Amino acid sequence: MLVIPVIDIKEGRCVRIFEGLLDKTEYYVESPVKVAKLFRKENFKCIHITDLDGAVQGEMKNYKIIKEIALSVDIPIQLGGGIRDVETAEKMFRELGVYRLVIGTAAIERPEFIKELLQRFSPSKIVIGIDEKLNNVVTNGWINYANITPLDFAKKVDEMGVKRIIYQDVTRVGNCSGPFLERLKEIVKNTKLKITSAGGIGSYADLKSLMDLKIPAIDSVMLSKSLYENKFPCMHLWRDVERIDTSLELPKV
Repeated sequence: MLVIPVIDIKEGRCVRIFEGLLDKTEYYVESPVKVAKLFRKENFKCIHITDLDGAVQGEMKNYKIIKEIALSVDIPIQLGGGIRDVETAEKMFRELGVYRLVIGTAAIERPEFIKELLQRFSPSKIVIGIDEKLNNVVTNGWINYANITPLDFAKKVDEMGVKRIIYQDVTRVGNCSGPFLERLKEIVKNTKLKITSAGGIGSYADLKSLMDLKIPAIDSVMLSKSLYENKFPCMHLWRDVERIDTSLELPKV
């Protein structure tokens, strides 16, 4: 189980959205760049970055800061938020050298866009984000309902040729109430997708609940608030989760 720290950027600052509600934003750190450097120092193997302004407005708004992060660390970066066209995707790979792009809203609204990305960049470079609220996929920074269930959407992207998704129940984001294990198992049972679990991890016990599933398809987890608020020491993670395996890398599709 690979642990991936999350840097959510809003208005140039490192934040955490509570339960998917933009009016419940918690600002943690002024400099996302300093956070990225700290995560690297703490021996994380990769970083996930979300441009929250971009996710809501439909185009990247924190490009300069994200570029500074990319130039400041030597580990893979997974990036999402506001990537709605091939030109932007190509720019992220070419100029920032990101390892993977995460596409959310565009995957719902323009499935042909996803097919084009898969053909141009390969399934190993494209991840689909599935954000759930009350058994409905939400888009545009968790504002709008897409009128499709997480499972049906997962089946749809699986049929497109997508190999990996990031799944999260946004009602659990920021409140550390644990991952939605039943939904994760449902998606695994009905698709061939690899899954990165996000949202709800508030303690080592929550993390262990994912590991105890012993489902190979669920091979990574993204953490935010629990790291910023020091719910468990980073080195404890390395001992108990990674077994001090320095060969761990961002999971392949």
